[in-house]
Amino acid sequence: MLQITPVSDRSDLRAFIELPNRIYVGQQGFEPPLNMDRDMLLNPRRSAFWKHGRVKYWLAMRDGLPVGRISAQIDPNMPVGIEPGAGMFGCLDAIDDAEVVRLLVETAEQWLVAEGCTSIFGPCTLDMNDEPGLLVEGADQPAMTLCPWHPPYIGPHLERCGYERLRDLHNWKLELASATQLTTEGRKRMSDRIPGLTSRIPDRGSYARDIAILCDIYNDGWRNHWGFIPLAPVDLDGLDVLMKWLVAPEAFRIIELDGEPVAVMLLIPNLFELTAGLSPSPGALGWMRLAWRAMTHRFRSGRIIVVGLVSRLQGTVVGAAIAALMVDELVTSQTVLKGEWVEAGWVLENNTALIPILERFGFQRNKTFRIFGKTLQGAARAPAMEARP
Repeated sequence: MLQITPVSDRSDLRAFIELPNRIYVGQQGFEPPLNMDRDMLLNPRRSAFWKHGRVKYWLAMRDGLPVGRISAQIDPNMPVGIEPGAGMFGCLDAIDDAEVVRLLVETAEQWLVAEGCTSIFGPCTLDMNDEPGLLVEGADQPAMTLCPWHPPYIGPHLERCGYERLRDLHNWKLELASATQLTTEGRKRMSDRIPGLTSRIPDRGSYARDIAILCDIYNDGWRNHWGFIPLAPVDLDGLDVLMKWLVAPEAFRIIELDGEPVAVMLLIPNLFELTAGLSPSPGALGWMRLAWRAMTHRFRSGRIIVVGLVSRLQGTVVGAAIAALMVDELVTSQTVLKGEWVEAGWVLENNTALIPILERFGFQRNKTFRIFGKTLQGAARAPAMEARP
């Protein structure tokens, strides 16, 4: 018998967090994340989202065993392009069973309607700044930090529940051995055109200040783009520790023009390299192996999680040159560090400023994450969800 039950205690929460590792084990492309990592994203006592939003979790149970899960969220910070009154769903994971997906989705919808929502979009874990979208292309690609994984059957089941595509977000992969880089003369010409332009690597002792700068530039540069919600330093709790211990200094760059920060880029290592072959809940020996890897491992891959350019320079020749120089510096530094490949994501499908720069350096699209939406039945009729491009 199939039942949908709310997550009501620690045991339920543990089952909710561990469910993907139980039902997806052995599927091509799936790499189990550490339960500790998922706990930081989903546990009400640890998750940054719970500090400002409302969340409800449910499990699908069949014969006493969990076979699916879903969340519903309400966030006062509404993403750009989504009309007021929308709620979110997320954490949608299930066995290949249309009834399981349907009942989970209907349960989330009913809760959101009861809370006054008129439309729904997602999936997001738990918002657009964490892990947005359903993986619909690239499930067989190597796993990457902070990128959700879903089996190919989830999307069609969701569409049968009346959901339609709102936007696609893409990851772009670059094999560093075949990357196209600027020539020395090309870099010099760009630098000569922009007097007062400098690039600096943040000092390890000033990460708190530089993370605040990163948030300011990101928020200014992306504030008018679809899906944007403000990024605050609290949303990056723990990043300073990660950066001090695992991120090469060259992976974080701030570009300044006449002493003023105008652009930023941050790459984090692919932590799946550290956890490969370990249990999602390592025992004492597993934690020792993980600690040893953290001290000795040379990362082969990483993900660009933040790239930003102040709005006043967007669409200008100077802005395009700065963006190209940032990517070039990153490619050069990762090549020197013996990296093999990097991913940039997520990138909106219609980002006509960034995509040509990625293509110039040899990036190729390798994953697609889809945001779905639907008007909620039983709610007051909502205007179109997508307010503007």
